[in-house]
Amino acid sequence: MQQLALVSLDDLKVLISEKAIPNEVWDSQQAAQYLKITLPTLFKETKSGNIPGVQVGNKWKYSSIALYCLVAKRDSNEV
Repeated sequence: MQQLALVSLDDLKVLISEKAIPNEVWDSQQAAQYLKITLPTLFKETKSGNIPGVQVGNKWKYSSIALYCLVAKRDSNEV
């Protein structure tokens, strides 16, 4: 069974950007480093739903593409 994901044109443009990034699963340290925030801030923002993440056991995991989209969206809103 195939799953389809509906994405907006803006999200698609981000994914097909010239700066393509691999789809990786990052741990909390990698995510915090990429977002340039502290680990406590990362956990607080993840738990409040502002940063996409999945809790696996007692650890949080993050999609590199989801974080890239989050940063791209945040950057486009600052313009």
